[in-house]
Amino acid sequence: GQNNDGTQEQRLKEIAAAEQPLADGKEDVYAIWQTDPWSPPPIGPDDRLPINEFRNIELELLNPGLVHVDESNIAKVAKQLGIPYAPCLMGFEGFGGNRAPTIRGIVVHQHNEILLREAHAEVASHLLQESHDEHQRRVYARWKRLLVGMLTKERLEREYGE
Repeated sequence: GQNNDGTQEQRLKEIAAAEQPLADGKEDVYAIWQTDPWSPPPIGPDDRLPINEFRNIELELLNPGLVHVDESNIAKVAKQLGIPYAPCLMGFEGFGGNRAPTIRGIVVHQHNEILLREAHAEVASHLLQESHDEHQRRVYARWKRLLVGMLTKERLEREYGE
């Protein structure tokens, strides 16, 4: 408060004064233990994920022991590994009555996060390599088509040429 000089004695006086009932004739609505900030209960490694009725987990209510992993195609990797997961509800977007949920990423147990991220990096690397190989295959197919066309044209000119 304004009169607090920083000493422990003054601090204890202010706390004691704040704990006294108000002299305004009104009853206290809440007990001191009811005014503590709420946090969701911690989730252990063997506990089930606390999904809501829409089968997702809200990011704002993320329990200790859970982590949000926001990577592309991460749900497919988690499903392939058999890791329990739930989609993550980030919030709502839209205007007026046209609100739609924004779901991005997944929520998993904290002990699965490193395994999941490493597997996702491996899958992404594999997909990139497959994409590169497919591109190379298409390039070679185009070159082959061009060369076969040129050889065919040359042969036809030799056989039937003027």
